[in-house]
Amino acid sequence: MRRLLLAAVLALAATTAARAEAILPRFRGTVIRAEADRLEIRRSSGSTLSLRMGPRTRVYAVNQSSVWAIKPESYVSVVGAPGSEPQRATAVTLYSPSERGFEAGSQPWDTAPGATLTAGWVADLQAGSPLRVALSYGGGRSAFEVPRDTPVTQISPGEKALLEPGAAVTIFARSAPDGSLDAVTIAVGRQGVVPGL
Repeated sequence: MRRLLLAAVLALAATTAARAEAILPRFRGTVIRAEADRLEIRRSSGSTLSLRMGPRTRVYAVNQSSVWAIKPESYVSVVGAPGSEPQRATAVTLYSPSERGFEAGSQPWDTAPGATLTAGWVADLQAGSPLRVALSYGGGRSAFEVPRDTPVTQISPGEKALLEPGAAVTIFARSAPDGSLDAVTIAVGRQGVVPGL
């Protein structure tokens, strides 16, 4: 019995550790300068942050879109505000076919206290004001109201050349053993667009 209990505790600890490792810290700001292996950004607080970029750093272009681009079976992520059911969307991101599966599921998000990010396939779509959207993901399902003025963006594969001074970015980073930060994924807005992530 003790062995079974110990095995269960270890399995739970391993699962918790795996989930903790999967959550990458996020940083938002605007590009100050980008070099071949380094990116410097200015955060909303006014502070600056330097991150390393490597061959495995993924860059995605973020373009303006609209609620009318949300279609049945689209893959989208929705930042939801707390305290309502269905949740009210504060930002929606649509994904190109190659990026479907990104952050699938629902998790706490850091854009506002109590906010969540839910990503999945559009399982139900009801026209109106607000638009009503239900997302399906890995056995789960979440419903949202999407007001017409909700910021909607489209994300697709990009390149480091998009990291121009002044461009808005959301960066998923990983801490290196020496305390520096490695940029794992960078979403960069084009033509003044701010990533919704």
